[in-house]
Amino acid sequence: MNRIILHFIFVLLISEMKAQSYAPAPGQSGSTAISKDSSIIQGWANSCTVTRGYKQIDHPEYGFVDFGDPSDAVGQAEGNSLDIVSLGDGGSAILTFNPPIKNETGPDFAVFENGFADNYMELAFVEVSSNGVDFFRFPSYSETPLSPQITNASYGNCGYIHNLAGKYRQGFGTPFDLDDLDSIPELDLNSISFIRLIDVVGNVDTTYGTLDSQGNSINDPWPTNFASGGFDLDGIAVINEGVLSIIEQQLIYDIFPNPFTDQLKLNIVGKARINIYNYIGSSVYESVLSGENIISLQNMENGVYFIRISNELESQIVQLQKHE
Repeated sequence: MNRIILHFIFVLLISEMKAQSYAPAPGQSGSTAISKDSSIIQGWANSCTVTRGYKQIDHPEYGFVDFGDPSDAVGQAEGNSLDIVSLGDGGSAILTFNPPIKNETGPDFAVFENGFADNYMELAFVEVSSNGVDFFRFPSYSETPLSPQITNASYGNCGYIHNLAGKYRQGFGTPFDLDDLDSIPELDLNSISFIRLIDVVGNVDTTYGTLDSQGNSINDPWPTNFASGGFDLDGIAVINEGVLSIIEQQLIYDIFPNPFTDQLKLNIVGKARINIYNYIGSSVYESVLSGENIISLQNMENGVYFIRISNELESQIVQLQKHE
């Protein structure tokens, strides 16, 4: 009997060791955590737009999270529990970068969350885009055991997690390497101007929970039924910063107001094709314009849009926000 018990314990220990196959917490040997004050950081996000998620996705009557403001995710991460914006269950954020992020050896950017301890992680998927319309997700890996369900009062282990934002505690960013997406021909790895974060719903019940890129359920704190529930975004640091072209620096257009209510005013230098897309990439407006123009958009729903301005030399993307 004793031998059987010892063998069972040995198997559990070996299983635990194999599962923890990814980088450990900040300060430990092999950690990939990047400090918010690291000298390798070249810049930070220029703007942020948030679509809030529910406090608890299986109880929509509880309402949406509302802690923080999108501006709290712009500029350098603060590394505390207050200067953040919360996404809620399944909520998302889109951040813009000007100059863009480019791909070089090693990590190219890092995402900062506000976890208060090494073993408390609220996670998010990370997607990037070079045109503001087509987003591509980093392959993500979670080997966290599915039992028990992690709650707001229990803990996980960052050694089980890879390529999910929120892996590291506040003040330390989770790095991402664009080489992981080098097989996608539609993505310009040297001109990443948009990053989208999507909150992981950590419920191990697949009715509501989410899966990593291997089809495994992701177990993270759930439910978090309060105003600051879900992933809490502190900032995104640029490690490898691109350079604006001369044409981009000159600006071939002027757009105002932004945010807008029912119309946009565009001042185009020369002639340009104008395309406006909604949040999911569907076209809502297209025309060829020059000079001063007023575009009526009063029938569009409130939310995030992207306008592409293209001439024979250059194509540029700008994020728009419509509200009443």
